[in-house]
Amino acid sequence: MLIRRQTIMYKLYWERLSGAIAPQVLLEEIDADYRKVHVNMAANEHREPAFRRVNPVMRVPALELPDGTVIGETSAITLVLGEQNPQTRLVPMPEEADRPAFLFWLAAMAANGYPIFSRVWHPEQFTIDGVPSESVRLCAEQHLEEFFSVMEQSIAGAPFFLPRGFTALDIYLTMLTEWSADRAALFKSNPRIEALCAAVMERPSYRTVISEHMNGPLKAAD
Repeated sequence: MLIRRQTIMYKLYWERLSGAIAPQVLLEEIDADYRKVHVNMAANEHREPAFRRVNPVMRVPALELPDGTVIGETSAITLVLGEQNPQTRLVPMPEEADRPAFLFWLAAMAANGYPIFSRVWHPEQFTIDGVPSESVRLCAEQHLEEFFSVMEQSIAGAPFFLPRGFTALDIYLTMLTEWSADRAALFKSNPRIEALCAAVMERPSYRTVISEHMNGPLKAAD
C-alpha cells in the first residue's frame, strides 16, 4: 500500500504498546525529525474513513515518509527506515552477506510471532460467535512458547541476534516480548532472549519510546 502526499517530516500513526514501538525506536535511532499522531483504537478511530485513507487495512502503525509516501506494517517500515539510513547499520544492505539471514528472521518474527498475540489477547476474534475461547488462547500460548524457543536457539550473536551486532531484529524481538503475559517466565526459559532484550532496553532510544508507550494513551482491544 503506497499513497503519496506532501510533507516535510516523518509522521508516525501510533497506539500505545502496539506494533508502533519498533518503528518509533528506529526513528529515534536515526535521529529523525518526526511527529506522532495518536490513533484512538478504543474509539475505533482506526476504522474511520479518515484513517482508512491513511492505511486501508486499518492498522497501526503507519508511517508517512518525508516525500509523502505512506507505508503500513511494522516489518515494511523497518526495512524502509533501515535502507534509507544505511549509516546506522540497523538493516543489512542488499550487497551484505547477512542480508538474507536478516530478511528471513524479520519475516519469521512478523509472520510467526507477531500474529499469535492477537489470539492470546483477543481470542474472541477467532470464533464464529465472538465469544472468547479458552482453547484458542491456550493453543496460542503454546505456539508462542514454541516461537520464542526457536528465537532463543537461533540467536547467532552475543548478545544480539546477528553476529554483526545491534540491528532492527533486536528491536523487533524486544517489542514482541513486551506483549508477553509473563515476561519474567519467558526470560527464565530463554536466557539468551533475556540478555538480548536487556541490551536493547539499555539504549536511550528504547527507554524513551517504551516510557511513552507505558504512560501514553491506553491501547484498546482491536
